[in-house]
Amino acid sequence: MRAGRRWRAPPGGRWEEVFPGANEREEIFPSAPGGIRGSGARRRLVAGPPRPSYNAGGSAPGRGGKAMVRAGTSCFACLAACLAVLPAAAEELSGTVTSEETGQPLAGVTVGVTRASSTGGIGAGEAIPVEWTAATDADGNYRFDLDPGLPGMDRLYVFTNDEAHFNELYDAVDTSGLAPKGRDLGEPGVRTVDLTAGPATGIDFQIASSRRFEMVLMRDGTTHLATDVWLPSRRPGLVWPTLLQRTPYQRPDAPPRRFVAADYAVVIQNTRGRFESEGVDDVFDDDGWLENQDGYDTVEWIAAQSFSDGQVGTYGGSAPGITQYLVAGAAPPHLVCAVAEVATADFYHHMNYPGGEFRKHMVETWLAGQGSLHKLDEIFAHPDEDQYWDERNLMNRLGSVRIPILHIGGWYDIFSQGTVRFFHALQHQGGEGARLNQKLVVGPWTHGAKFSPWQGELTYPLDSIFSDYDDFTMRWYDFWLKGKDTGIMDEPPARYYVMGPGLPEGAGAPGNFWRHAPDWPPPATPVRYYLHPGGVLSTDPPPPGGGETIYVHDPNDPVPTRGGSNLYEDIGKGPMDQRPVDDARADVVVWQTPPLAQPLEISGPITAVLYAASDRPDTDWVVKLEDVYPDGRAMLVTDLILMARHRISFRQEDLLAPGQVYRFEVDLWDTSITFPAGHAIRIAVASSNYPRFEVNPQTGEPFHQHTHTEVATNRIEHSATEASYVELPVVDPAEVTGCRPSEHVLGLMLRRLPGGEIELRWDPVSDACHARYKVYAGLARPEWPWIVRRPIAATEQTTLVTDAEGLFWQVVSQGTDGGNGPHGVP
Repeated sequence: MRAGRRWRAPPGGRWEEVFPGANEREEIFPSAPGGIRGSGARRRLVAGPPRPSYNAGGSAPGRGGKAMVRAGTSCFACLAACLAVLPAAAEELSGTVTSEETGQPLAGVTVGVTRASSTGGIGAGEAIPVEWTAATDADGNYRFDLDPGLPGMDRLYVFTNDEAHFNELYDAVDTSGLAPKGRDLGEPGVRTVDLTAGPATGIDFQIASSRRFEMVLMRDGTTHLATDVWLPSRRPGLVWPTLLQRTPYQRPDAPPRRFVAADYAVVIQNTRGRFESEGVDDVFDDDGWLENQDGYDTVEWIAAQSFSDGQVGTYGGSAPGITQYLVAGAAPPHLVCAVAEVATADFYHHMNYPGGEFRKHMVETWLAGQGSLHKLDEIFAHPDEDQYWDERNLMNRLGSVRIPILHIGGWYDIFSQGTVRFFHALQHQGGEGARLNQKLVVGPWTHGAKFSPWQGELTYPLDSIFSDYDDFTMRWYDFWLKGKDTGIMDEPPARYYVMGPGLPEGAGAPGNFWRHAPDWPPPATPVRYYLHPGGVLSTDPPPPGGGETIYVHDPNDPVPTRGGSNLYEDIGKGPMDQRPVDDARADVVVWQTPPLAQPLEISGPITAVLYAASDRPDTDWVVKLEDVYPDGRAMLVTDLILMARHRISFRQEDLLAPGQVYRFEVDLWDTSITFPAGHAIRIAVASSNYPRFEVNPQTGEPFHQHTHTEVATNRIEHSATEASYVELPVVDPAEVTGCRPSEHVLGLMLRRLPGGEIELRWDPVSDACHARYKVYAGLARPEWPWIVRRPIAATEQTTLVTDAEGLFWQVVSQGTDGGNGPHGVP
């Protein structure tokens, strides 16, 4: 947005529930607690008539006039009353959309309408507002029923508005499918209609697909991969930098709108054996540097195309994030940069065998969903970290990576350790071009939940979301692929969220802020918290002869998973209260500090060391770190597992001598959190976490070949010479290098405009962290805020104008410990 620009919410809006696709970049409504959490549903404001029985711009059928709103009604009722001013009669605006190439009708194409009176002040290069939209049916027909009595209905602009096709303006504009700009209003591709003269029918369009479909041949000479190419324009002779996504998931029907609108070609390809792509799906083996190098071949194919300027970047998260790490390791010459989200390329430690134990639920469920269960036999054949895993591990070829990568992840993500470890490794040990050119963003998120404040059973402040994601990633691409000075590399390399308590306590408690730092992990003091007899956790070492804690573990009655770094909702995701597990079972033992007198921040890797014994030749050790709230909740911070036979090395198996005490070191991965005063730190230990991990049969037989199970009696030592402990990286905030963006009151001004609109204006600010400020605005319903992800540069003055009653707003910096909201309309 430029200074002073007004952004106007479309009148006659309706709420429509949609489901996310790879290109979905609309305003997101994270699922409310107890509601549709985990369904992946999104809600967006869609211009057009409310469904099923209201007409756009009018009141309830058969009723005229403006609806009255009673004080105390819900905000959604207020919105409906304010927007649903329905006409007694409506006029039809309709037509047909056909294909320029075939003449056949096109289904699902969006047609946009706006009043000429709404385009006043729009500059030649600015997109006009889209006030109503409708999609064509199976016969290519669209229809609007509009109120001719609304102001400005004597001059309407009608145009196609669908990313999957070039609108009829393609000879005048550089982007496909987007709203016309001010300079385009006189072009033939924008129809002008006077609805006050009666129905407007036969407003037809003939458009061309913006997609080019290719079957791209790989180096084996026989396999072709299904590839969609989306270009910003049909004009011959133009070239663009290209953004590539390689995915095992269904290719979308349209590219990410923001990329095409910013003059990037977009290439989306199905990996080998997926959907229309030929060959057999070997689950990432063909995407890196092994015999087949499909990612490398695709990047070089792009660079040879007539639309390419030779610059290729990559994007995507989860599986498409993994394929980015793999193609970076293959090092094609024309690969320039990447944005790898929630991903890893260490398939042993971070995906299949964390702590040496099989990650059962995630791996089996995901492979089943992909139709790739055949891969399990291969995984089961390599339970140790052997040559098979070495060949596939990017950590073993860091010097081959020569590109800058923006690594994005979450503390509760399934691949959180991959995100932080590959950032640090490539930042310091990558090849030329990679070293000192990496970026890291880590939030308090579960897998792919960067736009939601709801994580597990906690609600974080609104500034915990990645609200400037679009702007941040576009500045990254523009810097590396277009050579623009976007300021992205002037900012500190690492941005991470220091978690705190969930709301409402978290609103005023320590924690819950972003920190910008030169590296990860930050400087910290390792502090040992020792496990004492009687369930006491203390920084004091245990005395001589301190005792032991004994519990019995039965593999046929495993300890259930409850939350954590999981992919699927059926076993819980993110921070969840562990009392239903810890307090209900004799095979879970806990140690807890007294309530803390002062806040305690930990940021970095966490390690638990157990001096322990078992009467069986093998067992597992599960360790959980928990934040105990004053009300008794024990919220999971992080947890992991160690298979006892891998206590010395993941490359060999050493069974236990019954009753002998061994040292076991459990890597709990990295995190960042502040425990407030009054909270307590808890450590829980068990011998299973099912179905997240496979249950150890405790027989010592080869992995996945056991013939029976055995009950184990396990013992944890607390003596001075065999002192079990958890080591926490304690941070002194005053000693952390970098910056924490300051909280600013941005000089908000609010006034009501004629006609009932609300104007919200804020003043310029500056920040030593190069912070970029945003406005979160929407309906005043705290559990479903409407988050407008339009980042505002810190030097701008901007105005938001909306006709929605019950407006909610908050202005914060990405990185602040607050903001000056939320506030409501007085």
